[in-house]
Amino acid sequence: MSVLQRYLPVLHDRVRQRRFDSLFLFVTSRCNSLCRTCFYFDKLNSRDDLTLAEIDRISATAPPFHKLWISGGEPFMRNELAEILILFARRNRVHNINLPTNGLLPDKTFSVLEKVLAACPEIQIDLNFSLDGLADTHDVIRGVPNNFVRTLQTLREVEKRYGSIGRLRRNVVSVITSENYHELVALAQYLRENADLDGQYFEVVRGEIPDPKLKALTSESLAKLHKRLMPVHRHYAKKLFAHWRTPARQFATMYYLGNVRFHFDLHERCFEHPDPWPMPCTAGETSIVIDHNGAFRACELRKTLASLREFDFDVQAALSSEVMRTEVAAIPGDKCWCTHSCFIHDSSRFKPTVQFLNIPWAYLKQRWRQLPDVSMSDIERLNASDGL
Repeated sequence: MSVLQRYLPVLHDRVRQRRFDSLFLFVTSRCNSLCRTCFYFDKLNSRDDLTLAEIDRISATAPPFHKLWISGGEPFMRNELAEILILFARRNRVHNINLPTNGLLPDKTFSVLEKVLAACPEIQIDLNFSLDGLADTHDVIRGVPNNFVRTLQTLREVEKRYGSIGRLRRNVVSVITSENYHELVALAQYLRENADLDGQYFEVVRGEIPDPKLKALTSESLAKLHKRLMPVHRHYAKKLFAHWRTPARQFATMYYLGNVRFHFDLHERCFEHPDPWPMPCTAGETSIVIDHNGAFRACELRKTLASLREFDFDVQAALSSEVMRTEVAAIPGDKCWCTHSCFIHDSSRFKPTVQFLNIPWAYLKQRWRQLPDVSMSDIERLNASDGL
């Protein structure tokens, strides 16, 4: 494949027409964890989950779109999860499914993956395991004894069964809190040595959570941690694009790292108080959030607007409704620029100047501002020689 052929899909993916592109679907309220970081905790384990027929109607009324963000509860507690994923992949021509899990239900995880991978040969799945620290820290934050060990066992079994399937990416997502702040670099090093991951990503704690003390961080402390986490991302970028030829590999790696740094910059700027993004937030316009019971919102961090039942579960009717138009118009005035990477990621795709100026500039800045007082860990020394 030529360099131009390598570049064009990346560039095409970065510049999109501003239209409906993502669905955030809470497939269940049921959960088997007691996470102190959960912004959905007051809705968990309700008895009003959408029926499969109602979800089918949602799919039937939604246009084709690019990405399906699954949420909950614990998604693998939804008995029809495989059927739901296959439904959207086939009917709505979804390209990517973001599938989070606490890793506590291995048998259900394997069953769902087997069905979806076999039925949808074109789909890419990001299977994101939640690990918020080393064993004791993770278990205390998640409220489940032996959670860390059990999740790692599930992760390793997924590697064993599906490690050769490139369209199933095995990632870890870690939520940055005041309790795990000092050991996230150690966690990343441990996972690099003890698991065969495709990526590890870091989100700062957000929303109204059961234990507000976990949000006792500052923008300055985030900046220091992000600095130490960039070598982690360099490690996985190098792995992700290892099969590409130069210079396409270098281009893709730099862009990937610039995107990570762009997100980190906004996390630091918006954690303590809202600070304007370099692009409009497109929540409610290019995406919609549908809760476990059919209530819908523009964003996970904004208020419920109405129930899809009022619109006969017609997604396009809800998107074009007066209540959604009013909400979209209110977002800039509310100045609710946040640290939610899903919406940063979605919104940035519809602003060419962000894709071709802000993200490359973020990459260049992170290369120039390496701080001399940051100690080099083993993972940092490994990546210091990659030229990126």
